[in-house]
Amino acid sequence: MLTFVIKLLLPEIFVKRSILFVALFITCCSSYLYAQTSADYKFKTIVLDAGHGGHDTGCRGAYSYEKDVTLAIIKKLGELIKKAYPDIKVIYTRETDTFVELYERANIANRNHADLFISIHCNATKSLTAYGTETWLMGLHKSEGNLDVSRRENDVILLEENYEAHYDGFDPNSPEGYIILSMNQNAHINQSINLASKVENEFSKDNRQSRGVKQAGFLVLWRTTMPSILIETGFLTNRQEEKYLTSESGRNEIAQSVLKAIVEYKAEVEGDFSQLKLVRDEENGDNNLIADTSGKIYVKQAEHLDSVNKTIEKGSNDSISKTNAGTIFKVQITASENLISIKDPRFGGIQDITIDKNDKGINRYVIGNYSSFQDCQNRLAVLRKKGYKDAFIVAYKEGNRIPLNQLP
Repeated sequence: MLTFVIKLLLPEIFVKRSILFVALFITCCSSYLYAQTSADYKFKTIVLDAGHGGHDTGCRGAYSYEKDVTLAIIKKLGELIKKAYPDIKVIYTRETDTFVELYERANIANRNHADLFISIHCNATKSLTAYGTETWLMGLHKSEGNLDVSRRENDVILLEENYEAHYDGFDPNSPEGYIILSMNQNAHINQSINLASKVENEFSKDNRQSRGVKQAGFLVLWRTTMPSILIETGFLTNRQEEKYLTSESGRNEIAQSVLKAIVEYKAEVEGDFSQLKLVRDEENGDNNLIADTSGKIYVKQAEHLDSVNKTIEKGSNDSISKTNAGTIFKVQITASENLISIKDPRFGGIQDITIDKNDKGINRYVIGNYSSFQDCQNRLAVLRKKGYKDAFIVAYKEGNRIPLNQLP
């Protein structure tokens, strides 16, 4: 009441003081954000989530349960990550056949300040011939099929006690509830799209049928505060895929594909492409990760790294452009399904920003046009200090975008 009276009696003083307070608050926040983003960003923690568990069996095939398949794959993936990155902390939402509520899975990731959250699942449908992989992120479903998948994965909350309180009254049987839920997009939607695309790309390299990157309202992704994806590794209702998903070789291959996507994504985000050698086997002339049947990997140290890794490790990045005449380097700062004007205020008046649309309809916003890798890396450092901490370098050859680790 006293504040209200003062506001009436001294409106001009009140407004001036309010503006001063807001200005000071923004200044403090800006200083804090600059301090946070100016430091080199490095992955510290990855949370791995095996879908379902305990009395929640998930979908089932002719002889297998989703909860068992997802746990086996997630354990193999965890082993691969620990072997490739000993300094990264790997946390599982479950390591045994136990029931964990969906909200608690997100809470585990948030409490541990995870850099990535990856949830592994298996698909199912009435059709016995459906097959292939899908990688999902939180967002608006665009088809009835997308809604069906999220509804099937979300129905598990009916097995939880007092689920209405944990999910803000969400009703898994209400179509309206899904519309509201799916309109909530994770703040890290662009990074999630980037990682999801890499996962599906790796599956395609293994001759798996990729059904693409999709969006829908998944409760397990709803409240995560980091890039988060849900991977449907295949259909247990397809006899051939069930055989693959329950085999040691199939699980190894799936885990390796996801690891390779993580390595590439991490290298881009951190701007450290020397780590790409973790998924290269140059002696055999391909990019396959080596794995034994136990799921424990070893990485063959090549005697001659590719030119990109050599120059990065020696600190002579400028010679990359000499080795790759005609290659153009740019910095990607974000990506979006929806078209954003390059004059949008969030781009801070950057003049040399352009839009590179990929074949999946994703608008990628890139900056610069450098023939020198070193010049591009200098620009990357400047952009990260301005707050674009997820920016990374991309390369183009004859107008076509190519992965940096494929440069000669």
